[in-house]
Amino acid sequence: MHRKPITNLVTILACLSVVAFVGWRAGAESTEARLKAEPSAVAIVDVERALNSLKELEALNAALAERVKVRQTDLDTLRQRIEALQADLEEQPPTAAEKRRELRAQIFELTETAKARTNAYQSLINIEKGEIIKPLYEKLVAGIGEIAGKEGFDLVLFDNRGLDVPQDVQAVINEIIQQKSVLYAKDSLDITDQVIALMNNKYQANAN
Repeated sequence: MHRKPITNLVTILACLSVVAFVGWRAGAESTEARLKAEPSAVAIVDVERALNSLKELEALNAALAERVKVRQTDLDTLRQRIEALQADLEEQPPTAAEKRRELRAQIFELTETAKARTNAYQSLINIEKGEIIKPLYEKLVAGIGEIAGKEGFDLVLFDNRGLDVPQDVQAVINEIIQQKSVLYAKDSLDITDQVIALMNNKYQANAN
């Protein structure tokens, strides 16, 4: 009577072992099937270098610089007016209370105006930079797709091999490590120059 529980336990353990073994085999077969997938042609692109090498970006940045120059001139004019009022205030005698009060009010008003315009202009610059980069990035992706189609690449990766892991706190190190998608790649896989040439040629053709 005491042997039956032992026999049943052995049987149960044997069944569990079979289930675990079958599960492992299924996983192994699935992995084997993935390993037998057709080889893919892969390329990488240094997106930062590509964008910074575009003639169109150079032209757009030049136009942005002109707008910034106009805004800076406006701020410089305000600054000069404030400095002139400040000099006038310093020349006023202590007895000219009303004049000094009026000058202080003008200085305060212009100073606040200059602060507000500086913040507004900086916000505009940030918006305009975004308006420049987003369309260029979309064109870059389209150009990459065009080259990939012609050259037969199945996958093109963002080349972030140059992303360095700093000597910092663990959380920062972990974050940088997780951001790296390319741990190793042959330089021959880099099609950045092809992408730059394609986009610059298209831009120059449209500009002429």
